[in-house]
Amino acid sequence: MGGLSMSFDNVLAHIDAEAIARDTLAFLRVRSETGSEGPGSAFLADLLDREGFDPVLDEAAPGRPNVYARIPGAGAGAGRTLMFNGHTDTIPIGNSLPPGREGDWITGRGAEDMKGGLVAMVHAASALRKAGIRLAGGLWMTGVIGHETPAGKKEGPRRLITRLRERDITADAIVIVEGPCALWTASLGSAIYRITISSPRGPIHTIKVPYEQNPASWLGRLLLEFERLEREFASAPPHPLCGREQLNVGMIEAGDYVNRLPTPIRVLGTWRWMPGKTQTGIREALTSLCARLARQSGLSFEYSLEATREPFETPASHPIVQAFSTAGERLAGHAPPQIGMALVGDANLFANEAGVSTIYYGPAHETAHSDNERVSLERLAHCAKMYALAAMEFCGVATGPESPGGSAAPSSATPGDQ
Repeated sequence: MGGLSMSFDNVLAHIDAEAIARDTLAFLRVRSETGSEGPGSAFLADLLDREGFDPVLDEAAPGRPNVYARIPGAGAGAGRTLMFNGHTDTIPIGNSLPPGREGDWITGRGAEDMKGGLVAMVHAASALRKAGIRLAGGLWMTGVIGHETPAGKKEGPRRLITRLRERDITADAIVIVEGPCALWTASLGSAIYRITISSPRGPIHTIKVPYEQNPASWLGRLLLEFERLEREFASAPPHPLCGREQLNVGMIEAGDYVNRLPTPIRVLGTWRWMPGKTQTGIREALTSLCARLARQSGLSFEYSLEATREPFETPASHPIVQAFSTAGERLAGHAPPQIGMALVGDANLFANEAGVSTIYYGPAHETAHSDNERVSLERLAHCAKMYALAAMEFCGVATGPESPGGSAAPSSATPGDQ
């Protein structure tokens, strides 16, 4: 145990906060808005190359590559394989503060979401290499494009999911390097719903139509039904981490003239549901609701769901959660708290579509997408240390003579050479 403790200390000694600050600022100076992520992916690939890794560019869309780098395991298949993941794109620059530093704070678009986390990821792996640590299991570092919606269509995450399904990239767990300094292990599911109410009369003069046959009258009934559902959700036991089921309205589109029948009327919003429930249940509820209101009104009620993401939950007993808990105890004397969020992200995709257990751990989730986006250097250095120690815990540390090999391209990665 004494030798292993010395290894932990040696790894931590190779994490240089000022170097993380310099690299984060340099990354922030590279514009990589969604749809134009090429320069951001190139920066990440160059950083990986500089730190002694062998990055591979995988074009998820024309001129917009994902970035992958792999450290093969040295334990002859005995260890688990871990993937660190983040996105290289940012929302449009807008009125964001320019890249800069003031004391502990680094500012600029992408500082918190999530170029800082990607830099911390690379520095964590570099510290392991500099300390001479050979992980028993493999370690992947990945950066994807197309994360930020609606401009992004999840092209990067879905390309990576394809590689995972085809098993030319393998992982026993994924850590997304964003979020608060906590183990974010559960999120609600989410979908954008669109309900369209139409009258068979078309947009005629309202004097020809009694109010009780006006789609606007039945819009009110639909909203009352939503209130009833919300009361049901509020009275049910919430999920212990990510809270209760939620239904809300974001847009109502109706009418084009003061005395013309407003048809069609469109209602758009979000429906979020807890782990244990699926979109099948949401579709059944909307099908029943629309059919009932159509029968009562004589109007057409149709719905669709878009951008559907199922919930995810990684249990506290999972080895990746345990690895981060142990890393926190070693680094700070206590395990990080375990949390959930209503927010839906790429973990929902990786867990449900790739079948890989996923968590988040990042420096903060306070200023993302704001005009004063910033990140604490102290927290970035903390994250780099947590990533390195958690990788040692999860993948295991190899002993004995060093195995030959270095980074390899995804096409050479098979289950037997993790």
